[in-house]
Amino acid sequence: MKTTLKKITVFVLVAVLLIAVTAPALAYIPYNTYIYNFYGETVGSPSGYVPEKIYLAEDLGISSIHNPNDIYVSDDNEIYFLDLGGENTRGRLCIFDENFKLIKEFKSLTDIDGSVYYMTNPCGVTVDKDGYIYICDTNNAAVLKINKDGQIILKYEQPGDDVFDESYTYQPYKIAIGINGAAYVISRGCLDGILEFDVDGNFVRFFGAPKVQLSVTDYINIFFRQIYRTFGGASVDEVFATYVPTEFENLEIDENGFIFSTVIANESSTNEVSKLNFTGSNVLSPTTKSTKKVSDSLSSNYGDLEVLPDSNNNFVDIVVDDDGFFSILDTKLSKIFEYDAEGNLIFQYGGAGQQVGTLVQATAMTKLGKKTLVTDKTACSITVYDLSDYGRSLHDAVVLYNKGLYNEAEPLWREVLRYNSNSDIAHVGIGKVYYMNGQYKEAMDEFKLANDRENYSRSFELYRKEQIRASFGLFMTIIVILIVLAFLWRIFGKKIKQSIKEKKEGGTQING
Repeated sequence: MKTTLKKITVFVLVAVLLIAVTAPALAYIPYNTYIYNFYGETVGSPSGYVPEKIYLAEDLGISSIHNPNDIYVSDDNEIYFLDLGGENTRGRLCIFDENFKLIKEFKSLTDIDGSVYYMTNPCGVTVDKDGYIYICDTNNAAVLKINKDGQIILKYEQPGDDVFDESYTYQPYKIAIGINGAAYVISRGCLDGILEFDVDGNFVRFFGAPKVQLSVTDYINIFFRQIYRTFGGASVDEVFATYVPTEFENLEIDENGFIFSTVIANESSTNEVSKLNFTGSNVLSPTTKSTKKVSDSLSSNYGDLEVLPDSNNNFVDIVVDDDGFFSILDTKLSKIFEYDAEGNLIFQYGGAGQQVGTLVQATAMTKLGKKTLVTDKTACSITVYDLSDYGRSLHDAVVLYNKGLYNEAEPLWREVLRYNSNSDIAHVGIGKVYYMNGQYKEAMDEFKLANDRENYSRSFELYRKEQIRASFGLFMTIIVILIVLAFLWRIFGKKIKQSIKEKKEGGTQING
């Protein structure tokens, strides 16, 4: 009896342990995940990220959360959280360690002159390599540079009258610090581009002004407006549409100094996601394999490709990780879209809802290692997403692929295909392995599955040359034999013909 009881106890314990170990793999994912094929159609995909945990105020060691506006993770993995949690809804900065334990909470700061300073609707926060904190204090019209004691060191205030029109109100909204210490600031309502300040807080220039994308109809409208203005004056502008650049919405600077940015989408917006070099030119060109929007004429090839005709994506944040992957947050859909360095869609996750792992009104995001942290304004929370096994395999494969380690990446690509046979990027990765190993026919098969026409053509060209080269010996042998036969025929042909003729004639006479 005791032996039987012990066996049952051991069995139960083993079962509990197995359930505990396998629980994360069996966790329910409350959103549909997909990627896009060559034609811009949705194709089901495993989730690259899974919800890990949701942090509320009590989990963070603070009294409450009100309107979280921004979140940022520094190089030493400290989390900087900005919201309106102070008294009378004044701005508040909270600093947590990587385990979300509260380090410091600032409901007020110390001004340069030593007085108490209250932030009003702060909307952006970042940290430089020396540990200084930068906050866009939007309603106070200043960017604050502070130390970890809450002492304001410097203020980036509105440039002089020669920069802005008198009617414009400076509203710094988002900020990023370049590798040289320069500050790049987005100001609400500014259509001239990103404001660049030097390390002393002096305005330098406008950077990377968004362009207007016009259709043929728009150009016709502008042409007739100019004609009418000649006769009717500026009052006719009320009759015709006005075309102005779009505003920047958010930005992030990678380790190489490139500025990733998003703009507020509208019917004339272009380059809604950009990678700007030091001259302000966009060097990010979305591929046609998995990110090409084919449903309309806009160039917004990122985010959801099947939004309604009268709707647009609303990208409120963009982040770049250490491996070159960049992610954009669409607050309208409450979804995160992650891309590799070439602009290929890797993952889509999240979604609107009130279940664990979904978002109601996402406002900002950042990266904590491989994890994604997203703030929710309505739910007053921070949701943490971590890579799934599928996501980790795909990440690692892409990193090896980008380093040119194609053979090392092959088993990871095959693991990805085991999870998701629709992964074009995995087929391309395996195709590159075959290509580099001279297996051009196999490479063609993989590139065909991925609709990668460029690499397919290259493989086909080399495969054709290889087949010609392989058949060259047999071809030349046949040619030599034909030449020898032709030579022999030329020498002995007449005799052979004469001999055949004589035999025929001799046979005829005998028969007669």
